[in-house]
Amino acid sequence: MRRFSKALALMLGITLVFTGCGAKNSNSGDGSKGNEGNTNNTSTVKPTEPAKTDSGKQNTIVVYSWEASLKEQNDKVIAAFESKYPNIKVDMQYPVENDNVKYTEKVDLLLLSGEKVDAVLESSVAKCVSKVQRNLYQPLDQFIQAEGINYDDVYSVNSQVDGSYYACPIDVTPWFIMMNKDMLDKAGLPVPTSWTWDDYREYAKKLTSGSGLDKIYGSYFHTWQNYGLMGVYSTKMDNAYYKADGSLNFDDPNLRDWLEFRYEMENVDETSVPLIDIKTSNLAYRNEFFGEKVAMLPTGTWMLAEIKDAEKWPHNFKTCFAPLPTWDNGAEGRTFSDTKMFSIPKSSKYPEDAYKFIRFYTTEGAYIRAGGLTAEKNMNLDTILPFIVGENPDALYDMDSVKNVLNNPKLEMNAPMTAPGYNAEIDSLFVEEIEKYLVGGETLDDCISNLNERGKYIVESFVE
Repeated sequence: MRRFSKALALMLGITLVFTGCGAKNSNSGDGSKGNEGNTNNTSTVKPTEPAKTDSGKQNTIVVYSWEASLKEQNDKVIAAFESKYPNIKVDMQYPVENDNVKYTEKVDLLLLSGEKVDAVLESSVAKCVSKVQRNLYQPLDQFIQAEGINYDDVYSVNSQVDGSYYACPIDVTPWFIMMNKDMLDKAGLPVPTSWTWDDYREYAKKLTSGSGLDKIYGSYFHTWQNYGLMGVYSTKMDNAYYKADGSLNFDDPNLRDWLEFRYEMENVDETSVPLIDIKTSNLAYRNEFFGEKVAMLPTGTWMLAEIKDAEKWPHNFKTCFAPLPTWDNGAEGRTFSDTKMFSIPKSSKYPEDAYKFIRFYTTEGAYIRAGGLTAEKNMNLDTILPFIVGENPDALYDMDSVKNVLNNPKLEMNAPMTAPGYNAEIDSLFVEEIEKYLVGGETLDDCISNLNERGKYIVESFVE
């Protein structure tokens, strides 16, 4: 094995190209069919070709996902796929439901053990690349060539590792702030259209009320690494962990200042749910928001599809949206964004059938699933949005704010393009150290020092 280099030239050759999602089409109509079993795909993507039938033979492919919250939509996608490809059955399994961190850990173990899985949903490019580095996913080039498509004409995210394609992207997930509009109205606060994190902090103070079990917090930051990097997303493009030369970025003053800012909101202002409460009580961000225990939640566009499901998430308040706030010297409108992707493991029993499924799921199926902004080339917001929010959105959505955020001409999606093979280890290290700081287990100086020293060891110890 050879040592992985420490400079940019030694980073994986992965390319991500995001096209704007705010373009309007005056001929798109109202698109009011919603997503209730609608298979009238208005996508600009060329439909996948029907299967050549082989009478008497039927293969069952095993597909992994964590998105149990979209099971009903996924079942509709599968039904449409099996109707088009009668010789392929799909067994979509949810090894862990609605918890991507635990899902990733479990799927990693299953794939390393050689489990026969035909397709795996990943929540980010970095997680996909990590498995490619460990030789768990197979390239899709032969299937793409056999189908006769130009990948870059179909998808807005060109995900290649060392020149080969390893995934089909489903949707792009720019982040924003979800807000309980009833709480904003009660506090006399307008829906922000341009704001800073200092503004967010002031909003959180005004939206916090009550005490004890009846306390309503103005803000909620979940346990993921993203919530420790918010101050860097608007000040630095690409993966927040690394500088342009590939070295670690833990000495970035914006990172230090953000961690201190978050600590103060949770432990001094007491206006954001303390991390120690989230960890010890195993809080789930959906339950906290829809249960009206928090007023504001930084999150991604995957949540758009979940608001309308008042049966699964009982609530009767209207949700409004604001852009991700700008940090100090950051660029207005810039937000973190990533891409969900389907890959095919090397252990797949039926890789050709799996390829047909992930191509269908990420094109025609994307409008049946309606789980977020599609990763198709030249995605049109006016076309996809009605599928996501349903037929009667005004009861639960402040639609003006949805469109203001996603049509913002300053919207700039900051995707983590750099993904070295040790990125997962850096992720784990980062979460571990900032948790210690945020719950009072170590000082901020010790946190940053440990990140630099332990991070350096991970980089220097990595072998390809």
